[in-house]
Amino acid sequence: MKRDTALAIAGISKHQYYYVPRSGKKGKPTSETTLKRKGNEVKQVPNQAVVEQIKETHLDPDTIYGYHKMTYVLLILGFIINHKKVYRLMSENNLLRDRSLKPARPFVKYRKVMPCSPLELLEMDIKFVWVEEYRRYAYVLTVLDTFTRVVLCWHVAYQIRQAQVKSIWEYIIENYLQPYDCLGKNIQIEIRNDNDSRFLARKVQQFFKENHLMQVFTHPYTPQENGHIESFHAILSAKLGRQIFWSLVELEQCLILFYEKYNNHRLHSSTCYLPPIIFWNCWEQGLIKRIVNEKERKVKFRLLIPYHELSGNMNLREVPCSPSTTLNGLEKVEKEMYGAVTLPQPSVKYSPSVVPCYDKNILN
Repeated sequence: MKRDTALAIAGISKHQYYYVPRSGKKGKPTSETTLKRKGNEVKQVPNQAVVEQIKETHLDPDTIYGYHKMTYVLLILGFIINHKKVYRLMSENNLLRDRSLKPARPFVKYRKVMPCSPLELLEMDIKFVWVEEYRRYAYVLTVLDTFTRVVLCWHVAYQIRQAQVKSIWEYIIENYLQPYDCLGKNIQIEIRNDNDSRFLARKVQQFFKENHLMQVFTHPYTPQENGHIESFHAILSAKLGRQIFWSLVELEQCLILFYEKYNNHRLHSSTCYLPPIIFWNCWEQGLIKRIVNEKERKVKFRLLIPYHELSGNMNLREVPCSPSTTLNGLEKVEKEMYGAVTLPQPSVKYSPSVVPCYDKNILN
């Protein structure tokens, strides 16, 4: 049988029939020399000259570059070389730097959360607000309790660093978690936040571990995993979007009134149409029933007494909002502002085990 007929029957091309595989690595063999320009002259030098130049650059502790920056160093010195060859030469001679690993972080397991008690699941996030005085954004950091929707603490400044984050949580631990006896009640406290560099910092993560707080991070581009604080920011945006702020002081005055009204006066549909602080006190007195739908992972609350029985002599404890702040790190402004003019509060017996949850602004 002729060759072409047999190959046609077998479905094999002449290229496949005559192909003989070669041994060794595929592709073009690596070069042993490198081009170097000196004046108008270009000549070939051995690769060892490149390696010696890399070692000489690494003698200075301040210029121990990785392969990418080292490529530009060699180009400036006249070598005609690309980053791939620099990487190969540095790898063969053990000159590569160790990779800088990002700190490990645990991600959230459930998108829908179902906390069983106050202070069990806390969320924090930062919102940007434009201020005209210096034509720059101010940062508003808020910490929210997802069970009661009470804002535990907030801070506004032109800059928020790791130290401010730790200071805020030191305040929350001292004024909320310790008085509520979270460790004694064996409450596993989870803190949810996004992947902001201030929350991702090693010192901040270590601080949470030392204080028995479990910090978890939302997955990238999934704000719904931090939905409670995002929903709160939508409310805050609706408030701030109606105004233009000239200075940080003006913004802070607006926030003081807003947070006081949100915690103590504004009705919330997720808390039985009660203000968050009223809801918390009713929960501590056993006036709230928690209804769980495990299949849909939803939680609803029901008030066990008629709403009109909450009315009384309006003697719910309230305190004036008097935060002090450091603006731009230079000027310390102390001021005292009293609650916004709102409708009278219903009377709910105060529970000693609950710390009054009003506006708190930590600004150290």
